[in-house]
Amino acid sequence: MNHENRAQSSIHCLSGYNTGIYALSNSKPNKDAINPGDKIGNFLITTGIDEEVTYVSKLHCPVDAKTTTESCELPVGTKVNVSNSFQGDDYNGKNLDDSWARHTYEMNIEGRPVNLEAFGPIDTSHPVAGKLRTWNVVIVTDTPGTISIKGTATLDDQTVEMNVVLTFIAP
Repeated sequence: MNHENRAQSSIHCLSGYNTGIYALSNSKPNKDAINPGDKIGNFLITTGIDEEVTYVSKLHCPVDAKTTTESCELPVGTKVNVSNSFQGDDYNGKNLDDSWARHTYEMNIEGRPVNLEAFGPIDTSHPVAGKLRTWNVVIVTDTPGTISIKGTATLDDQTVEMNVVLTFIAP
C-alpha cells in the first residue's frame, strides 16, 4: 500500500455524521489543561471502562449543517467518551499503532485544552468496523447541563475537525 492510500484508509472513522481522527497529541504542556478528575462546573472529566461508557462516536446525534456541530441529549449520569473512534487499515486494526503514532490531535472542552496523554487511549471493538482506538476522555454529571467539545486532528496534509455539544437532561 503506498503512503497516500495508507493515509486515506487511516482516517476512516465513525461519529454520527462527523468524521475525525484521534492519535497522539502534539499539544504543549499547559497549566490550565484538563486532567483526569478535573471538574468543569458540575461536569467531571475522567476516564472509563469500555463496557461502562457510551461513545459519542456511536450516538448518531443531529448535526447542524451550518456549524457542523453535533448535538446530543443524554440522561444525567450517562458516562460519555467524547472522542471519535479511529481504526486501522482493516477489521483487525492492521497498522493501527503506526497510523496512531503518525497523527496529531488537540481537544478542548469548554475552550480549555485537554491533556490527552494523561487520559491515554482505549481500544474497543465495533461489530462492523472492528478494532477501534479513542482517547479515554469521559464526561459525566449528576446535574442537568450543557458542555461543548472541539477537536482537531491531522494526518499528513489532511485535517478534520469535530464539534460536539452534549446536553445532559433529567431522566
